[in-house]
Amino acid sequence: MKGKNLLFGLCLCLWTSLGWGQKVINVPWYEATNTYMFDIVKMELTNEATIITGQVNYFPNEWFRVVGRTVLRGESGKEYKLLKAEGITLNEQIFLPESGRMTFQLYFEPVDAGEKKVDYVEGNHETDWRIRGIILDEKPQRLEQESDCLIRGKVQGHLASSRLVLMGYKDDDRIQEPYAIIPIRNGEFEYACRLGGCKMYWLVFTDELARAAFRPVSFFVEPGVINISILSENSYVDAEIHGGKINNQYQQYQKLSEDKFHFSDLYNRYEALSNQKLYFTPRAMELQELMSLYSKDKMKSDSLYAIYQQLEKDKKLYTPQLMALNEESKNLKKREQKWKEEYMEEHPSVATYFLLMDDLMSLVDYQVHGFPEEFDMLSFKNVQDLESLYNTIYKPMFPEHSYTTLVATMLQSLKQIEVGGRYIDFTAPDFEGNSVTLSEQIRGKVALIDLWASWCGPCRRSAKSMIPVYEKYESKGFTIVGVAREKTVQTAKAAALQDGYPWLNLVELNDAGNIWFKYCVGNSGGGTFLVDQEGKILAICPTAEEVERILEKMLK
Repeated sequence: MKGKNLLFGLCLCLWTSLGWGQKVINVPWYEATNTYMFDIVKMELTNEATIITGQVNYFPNEWFRVVGRTVLRGESGKEYKLLKAEGITLNEQIFLPESGRMTFQLYFEPVDAGEKKVDYVEGNHETDWRIRGIILDEKPQRLEQESDCLIRGKVQGHLASSRLVLMGYKDDDRIQEPYAIIPIRNGEFEYACRLGGCKMYWLVFTDELARAAFRPVSFFVEPGVINISILSENSYVDAEIHGGKINNQYQQYQKLSEDKFHFSDLYNRYEALSNQKLYFTPRAMELQELMSLYSKDKMKSDSLYAIYQQLEKDKKLYTPQLMALNEESKNLKKREQKWKEEYMEEHPSVATYFLLMDDLMSLVDYQVHGFPEEFDMLSFKNVQDLESLYNTIYKPMFPEHSYTTLVATMLQSLKQIEVGGRYIDFTAPDFEGNSVTLSEQIRGKVALIDLWASWCGPCRRSAKSMIPVYEKYESKGFTIVGVAREKTVQTAKAAALQDGYPWLNLVELNDAGNIWFKYCVGNSGGGTFLVDQEGKILAICPTAEEVERILEKMLK
């Protein structure tokens, strides 16, 4: 045994002194990325070059570009230059074929054998591709503590997918960083979770995230081994999950619900209407085609979307067949909700706590931006009934669980974030990093709380429309406080400077203060809330004209 160890040590020293030799890493692990459309599917480490096989998965006929200034940056700080490319031309626009997928090779200077990780760095602009922490070795996956969860999985179909993202349930990937980016190798994946707390998470394919059209696999992270089989794209069920007490309890609930209410039959009928083009009215389909055609023209696409929204308000978006099916669905879900609440009362667990939390979250999602039809479809969910279950059963049973704080926040928001309710105070940093408390800025004034984002066109147009109103009434006791929802301060500063906002702006980085969630706009770019001198909400998402009419009466 000692002889074998000595031989291994000698070989290791020789390998280190000579360099990499030739090492191939298929779908290397990495820690973070700012793009899901580009992936590194293979790295070859040789003494002559470091060869990256890159793959772009996106929409057909869209373009991308790999710039010649791209480098690999080692942990040592040393940079390895891009020498050449095969399969694409550097610095030129490359248009994707109808498959939406293209594979190519990038040749970099050879990486020193002492490097453990490298970063792929295209540049310093926010749109430049950056992949951080590419591991130049295998990443061992094992259970180290009893509280760890080892996810083992297999993937059927999804041939274009090489990675999965582990993210929180209903997290917004535009803002919140994922917990892990997991390689898929030969149709299998494995990851050791050390997240703490048993709750629901999502697994999503990176190429589907890039196109913002995905079917997440939902499962509970809990101690032990969880085996997940992700089924093909054409399967009604997303995945089969085995292992873990909470996952088993959740699956038992799902099976009982399906056996009793047969939702799969209902969904098949929805799919049949879609296949027969009987889902949307001809006018709605015409507008959808136009919005797709003008997707790069923000002014035109936003104008078309406004027409599309009005079509929905006028109940001319869906066909009579679909509206009849919606009514049938609503009645079925109403019966299912009554049964579910009885089930939550009789079988309290983390699995049923998730059901309660998810019911409230669906109400929060539509509190500000929902249409009457959406509220109608959710009318069977009664806040008072859910709050009673929370106070009498789940809060006492799970006082330390993260769902307990989350549910308390949602109940407060559902009661307050409405016309006549009271604004919710918060503290957030300004662009220089100084902490600012909202109440201290708006006390004794009529104020517009403007939640916006650099990437939200409608939010920014709404904010710019308020500039004349602000300038006219600022001296009379009116103020605006903006909060940008971003991943970096720089993107917020650049957008605010470009748009010329004259008021104080704060920044909500990576949803650190949960402000959007508290204001019931967590699934959107933002919203505006006009409050009076006592903090009562006067209007939600008012136009500049509506704000001015209110101010004219209040600040004479």
